[in-house]
Amino acid sequence: MSPLGPAHLRRSRLVDRVVAGAITTGGSLVLVAVTFLMVFLLAQCLPMLRGGDAHPERTVGASHEALAAFEDEYRERVTVLGRDGSLVTVDRAGQAAVGSLEGATPPLRQAVVSSPGDLLACEDASGALKVWSVRTAVRWGDAGRTISTEVTPTATLPGAASARILAVAGSAESPSVLLQADDGATLVSGEGAPARTLTLGAPAVAGALSHDAREAWLASASGLATFAVGDADPAAGALVATAPLGSPPTALALVLGDVTCLLGDASGMVTAWQVVSGPVAGSRVLDLAGRFPGTGPVRSIAISQRNKCFAVDRGGLVQIAHLTGRRVLVDVGSAPLDAVLVGLSRRFDGLFAVTGAGAVHRWRLDAPHPELSASVLFLPVRYEGYTKADLVWQSTGGSETNEPKLSLVPLIVGTLKGALYALLFSGPCALAAALYVSQFAPSRLRAVVKPVVELMAAVPSVVVGFLAALLVAPLVQRHIVGTLLMLIVLPAVVVGAAAVFQTLPGPWRRGLSTRSELLLIAGLLAAALVLCFTLDTAIEGALFGGDFKGWLLAAAGITYDQRNAVVVGFALGFAVIPIIFTLAEDAFSNVPPSLISASLALGATRWQAARTVAIPAASPGLFAALMNGLGRAVGETMIVLMATGNTPVLSLSPFNGMRTMAACIAVELPEAPHGGSLYRVLILTALLLFAMTFVTNTAAAVVASRLRKRFGRLAA
Repeated sequence: MSPLGPAHLRRSRLVDRVVAGAITTGGSLVLVAVTFLMVFLLAQCLPMLRGGDAHPERTVGASHEALAAFEDEYRERVTVLGRDGSLVTVDRAGQAAVGSLEGATPPLRQAVVSSPGDLLACEDASGALKVWSVRTAVRWGDAGRTISTEVTPTATLPGAASARILAVAGSAESPSVLLQADDGATLVSGEGAPARTLTLGAPAVAGALSHDAREAWLASASGLATFAVGDADPAAGALVATAPLGSPPTALALVLGDVTCLLGDASGMVTAWQVVSGPVAGSRVLDLAGRFPGTGPVRSIAISQRNKCFAVDRGGLVQIAHLTGRRVLVDVGSAPLDAVLVGLSRRFDGLFAVTGAGAVHRWRLDAPHPELSASVLFLPVRYEGYTKADLVWQSTGGSETNEPKLSLVPLIVGTLKGALYALLFSGPCALAAALYVSQFAPSRLRAVVKPVVELMAAVPSVVVGFLAALLVAPLVQRHIVGTLLMLIVLPAVVVGAAAVFQTLPGPWRRGLSTRSELLLIAGLLAAALVLCFTLDTAIEGALFGGDFKGWLLAAAGITYDQRNAVVVGFALGFAVIPIIFTLAEDAFSNVPPSLISASLALGATRWQAARTVAIPAASPGLFAALMNGLGRAVGETMIVLMATGNTPVLSLSPFNGMRTMAACIAVELPEAPHGGSLYRVLILTALLLFAMTFVTNTAAAVVASRLRKRFGRLAA
């Protein structure tokens, strides 16, 4: 053969450099892609850590001795009602337009605006109690968009002259006004409805009405009470529940949704109260659900119409807090000390305060994710309607007033639960199969079994999930006792058969061929399987009264879901088996045959050689196989989505369903508004899922490296 010429060597070196450059470039691009993914996920999650900011805007003088104020939906104009009956509207540029309240006789004695800002109730100089509708009108013309605030008289209600107005609510067609009385309060309504007496035993200091005016909350100097006035007797309100108070109340308001009542007192504390079931069947009690401490008496509480936030005015210090997270988002330290009116914008993007002299102070709010915090995502939270703190995932509800419940703990537990049950099924099966194929099976059988098991990985996961949901789940539900018995009997049959086989005389053991051994163990397993399902009904009747699911609920309080962790263990384990089997079989095959031969030459049996030599030498690969199987199970989407019912239930019971992190991302991310709170929580879920798989793979590599050093001398 002629020696290589210089041209050929140069060409070979050029090809080597090109290939090396391509490999280096490809590896670098992979690292860049992973880094970019991490940076993107972190950038999307960081805004959730922000609390909020309040940016001061222009301060404008409006009128003298302001009684009420309201802002339009677009934050363009603030309208201030003065005691002289004037309506002064101030826009962003500081320009003011002066009007008057139609149908009112000045000077006005008192005025109250409803929490949504759509109704105005006031008492004029004649002592008449009147209600006006407040509406924002948007018109488009040649000059562009024009926004105006329309205040229209709607009703004149009967009421005692000079009785303090506590609250106004309802609709423009049928408004209701809550008035202070000597023994509580009086509710007067439109459309000729009779006044209703709400007896408290003492004059009401503060009051609040639900949006539909069907519930009333009253606070006296010593107690808090709630009344049902919608379906009660026309002449009186039905008392629902009462609670004593330790400090004199100063302000009362209902959070959006009318479930939680906020009570501010003279000590600066704001407490959240909810109506819950009492100890006696059918009874209702008031329960203290949260506290928001502060310095200085609470002068007023303004409610957000977009979320569960509220603003508390303590005389120069206005704090904006969120009910669910029990935390303060913004401290507005520049609020005027003599502010008499404080309000939040309807879109929760602004705050305004009006002083007694009529000066209007405005702030722009920047709190994009008030409902998110570390405690909300990872710790138990007391939600509205709950009697204790809990870990719940419920991102959407039936109305805009729904309180999002975004705890990630049920998703994390569901992910680990599904992966655990999948490994409990797939791990022993795959490792035992790999050990048999590599150490005991004849070459002809090995050539058939290994490709067949590896082909299992080609089955689409959606097909596996479909079969699990429509075939396996109903079958397991009908034969749950037989299924549980099978999980015990089949391993016991294998171990028992192996023990009996070892006690047989040597000539008998050597006389059995490999085919005969396989047929024998397969026959025993088939017989055990048939026996389990044959005795299913008899065992259920003898031990569980013929109803295992009813016994489970009565004895342990555990419900049985058709799509549960047992079904997921079978379905997800089927998808994980090929990965574990392939890697484990490769690990066993990489054990030097000389070690096995040396062990056999010293008189060890095939099983002794496998147990003392093959398994320790292959242990790094076996651990890596299990960890890769765990990563596959953690990241699986379609199987757990279809086989579990996708219910975010926080339960470790194998008879309940769950929701995994991957399934939650697949279901909810397409419908989550971009940049919204749910969107960022799902991005955080993806980041945690990425971190879980990264930690799992890193642990697999570290442990495998240590095991390789420990048992490396066997292969030396």
